[in-house]
Amino acid sequence: MGVCGENINKRKEDTQINKNNKNNKSIQRIGKRNKKDRVKEGIIKTSSPFEKINDDLSNISRAICKIKIEYKLGRIMGTGFLLKFNIEKEMFYCLISNEHVIKNDILQDNNTIILLSYDNEFKNANIKLGNKKRYIKSFIDIDLDITLVEILDEDNIIKDYFLFPELENMVNNKLINNKIYIPQYAGGKELVNGRGIIKEINRYEFTHLVNTEKGSSGSPIFLENSTKVIGIHKEGHKDKTENYGDFIYPVINIIKNDIKRKRNNGKYIYEDGEYYIGEFKNNLFNGKGIRYYSNGKIEYEGHFINDKYEGNGKYIYQNGEYYIGEFKNGLFNGKGIRYYSNGKIEYEGHFINDKYEGNGKYIYQNGEYYIGEFKNGLFNGKGIIYYSNGKIEYEGHFINDKYEGNGKYIYQNGEYYIGEFKNDLFNGKGIIYYSNGKIEYEGHFINDKYEGNGKYIYQNGEYYIGEFKNGLFNGKGIRYYSNGKIKYEGHFINDKYEGNGKYIYQNGEYYIGEFKNNLFNGKGIRYYSNGKIKYKGHFINSKYEWQYIYENDEYYLSAFKNNILNGKRIIYN
Repeated sequence: MGVCGENINKRKEDTQINKNNKNNKSIQRIGKRNKKDRVKEGIIKTSSPFEKINDDLSNISRAICKIKIEYKLGRIMGTGFLLKFNIEKEMFYCLISNEHVIKNDILQDNNTIILLSYDNEFKNANIKLGNKKRYIKSFIDIDLDITLVEILDEDNIIKDYFLFPELENMVNNKLINNKIYIPQYAGGKELVNGRGIIKEINRYEFTHLVNTEKGSSGSPIFLENSTKVIGIHKEGHKDKTENYGDFIYPVINIIKNDIKRKRNNGKYIYEDGEYYIGEFKNNLFNGKGIRYYSNGKIEYEGHFINDKYEGNGKYIYQNGEYYIGEFKNGLFNGKGIRYYSNGKIEYEGHFINDKYEGNGKYIYQNGEYYIGEFKNGLFNGKGIIYYSNGKIEYEGHFINDKYEGNGKYIYQNGEYYIGEFKNDLFNGKGIIYYSNGKIEYEGHFINDKYEGNGKYIYQNGEYYIGEFKNGLFNGKGIRYYSNGKIKYEGHFINDKYEGNGKYIYQNGEYYIGEFKNNLFNGKGIRYYSNGKIKYKGHFINSKYEWQYIYENDEYYLSAFKNNILNGKRIIYN
C-alpha cells in the first residue's frame, strides 16, 4: 500500500509498492466485443432447425419462463429461468435473466413487479421489490449480461417450477465444440429447442452456433444429453454467423458466498482463491477478521467496517514486507510502521491514503536513513539524511526525494558543501570545504561541477581565480602562490596552461609565450628578475631548442638540443 519514491545519486532505490485494491471483488473480463456487432437475435444458417420439446425435457422446460416487468417507466418483456440452491441447509430460490432484461434501474424501483408466464399464463410470484424480502445481485460490474433476483414465494405459487441444477463448472477451452441445447421461447411464441455447439470461449463469455430468435435472450444453455446448466444465452451477431452466451458458474459461486455473508460470522471466498474469515454485519465484513491470500498466508488481520480495513491492523505483502498501524477507508491512514521482510523497520511515521505524509523516518536497507518531512509518499520539505554510522550526509530542503534549494552535503571523508541544490545536484552558488573547515572552492556549480567564475584553493595555500567549465580550469585565469603573488596568468584548457600566458618563478624570473599541455611549447621569452631577456626562442616541452642569449652585453644565436648548448655565434655587440 505505502509508496516511497526513487532516490538517486548517493542514495538507494526504494521499493515501489502498488498493491491491488483487494476490496474490489469484481471479476475482470478479458477482451471486449465491438458493440456494433451486437444485435438482438439471429438464425444461423449452418445450425439445425428448431424442434419441439419432448417429454425428456419436460422438467427442464418447467423452469423456463417468459417475463413481464411492470415498473414506473412502462413494461418490459423477456425470458428467464428458475434455479434453486441448497446453501448450508438453507434453500435459495432465484430468477436468472439478462441484465438488459432486468436492468439495474428496475431493481432499484421499489414499486417494480415481475410476473412469470408458463403457457401464456402469467403468475405473480411475490417478487415485488423494495419490501426487504428480496435479495438482488446485478453483475454489471463484471461485464456479464446476467442479473439474479431472489424469489420469496411465500404462497408456494411456483415452487414446483424451480430446477435443482447440476452446475457445470468447466469454464475453460475444454468445452469448445461441445454439443449444447437451448430450450427457448423463440419469437416469444411456444417453447422450442435449439441445438448446436460452442464455437469460441473468451474467459466468462462464449460464442455458440444454436439458432435463436427475438425473445430467446435469458434462456438457459445445457450440455447435450445432460441437465447441466453451463450458461445463459444473451444475444446474436449482426452477420448471423454466431450467437453469444455467458457462463453462470462464476456468478452462482459469488452468490453462494454473498448469501453466507449474511451470517454474523463466516468465511467468504473470492473467485481468485483468496478468502476472509471473521465477523459480518449487513452482509459486509464488519468487526474483527482476517483476509488470506489464495496460498493460505495472511494478507490482513485487524478490524473491518463495511468491507474496508478500519482502525488498527496489520497488512502483509506477498514479498514478506508488512505494515502495522492505523487504517481508514481501506488504506493506511494515521500512525504506522512499515517493515522489511526481515523484520527491520523501513518507515515509521504518519500516513495519508497509503502514502508517507507529515513527519517520519525512512531507513534504507544499507542502514542509511532519513528524518524529516514527507508529502505524497516522498521526501518533501526540511529533512536530514544520515550515513549508517549516524553521521549527517545531507541537511536541507527536499522536493520529491531530491535535494532542492539550500542545503549542506557532507562527504564521508569530512569534506562538505554548503550552497544551492537543484534536481539532487550542486547547482548555483556554493562553497566546498576541506575536512579542516578551510575553503576548497567558492563559486558557481552546474550539475555537481565547477562552472563559470570561481576560486579554487589548494591545500598548500596556492589558489586559482578564473573561469571553470565541466569542473576544470577552462578559459582565462590566474594561478597564485600561497603568498598571494602571481604564478601564472593566461589561458587554461582542462586544468592545464594552454595558449598564451605568463609564468613567474618564485625567484622573480618569468616566461612570456606559448604553452601547450601545461609546458612551454612554441615561441617564448625567458626573463631575468630585472626584466632583461635571458632566453628568446623556441621551446619544446619547456626545453630550449634554439634561442638568442644575452650575455656580457652581447647577443648570441645558439643552438640547443635537449636543453644542452650545442654552440653559439656572436650576432652583435
